Amino acid sequence: MYVPNYVPDPIEIPGNVTEEPYPIRLAFIKRVAALHVASLVVVVGIAHSPIALPPHMCWWPLAITVVGLAILRISLRRTPLEAKVSTWLLIPLLVSVGQALNPIQAMGWPLWSIVTGPICALIYAVVCGRDFSFVGQYFLALIASSTFIAVASSAWPYSVPVPSQALLVNAAYLTYWVYDLASLLARRRLGEELAAIVDLYRDVLNFLGYLARCVGHWRKHRIWVLPR
Repeated sequence: MYVPNYVPDPIEIPGNVTEEPYPIRLAFIKRVAALHVASLVVVVGIAHSPIALPPHMCWWPLAITVVGLAILRISLRRTPLEAKVSTWLLIPLLVSVGQALNPIQAMGWPLWSIVTGPICALIYAVVCGRDFSFVGQYFLALIASSTFIAVASSAWPYSVPVPSQALLVNAAYLTYWVYDLASLLARRRLGEELAAIVDLYRDVLNFLGYLARCVGHWRKHRIWVLPR
């Protein structure tokens, strides 16, 4: 007797990166990590730009862009067109993220600490050889980046006015980043690295697509329907 899960299985598309040999899979991870670090540098630069929207308006472009990307993925999931359209929207996405973070950096939060964890994670991916693991990447990157922030807060106190904020931002974002990077490998094919970068920003609202999948799963298997 087949008893379905209460939640749907993770999405896997045919020909995804997890089906590739280890060296190809690791090379994909390195490319995505490097491109994402570059995108974070752009975002932090935009956040520090003197050209910014008023604080009460800065979150609207990001909300519209991310929700639109979530709807796009739900509508075109498993089709090559989804990756192409997502890639075209990468630049507007980075600009909207940077604008949304502008008031936060104006409040004194050290946004540069967002970049430290992914940089350390990228270094791990480059030097690990055939011993790569996401668990190892997370913990070693967390230790290295936290140590760097602690040293920076002592050597340059004006760059890190509140060390606890920098450590919190770094740990929270690195946790999300490593988890989502591991998850998106089953949803992306080779050549979709830029679309994977979009995923790393869009998946903050991943619950929208996941909720839609759960509802469809429950209806299909009549999980929450009382027997007659």
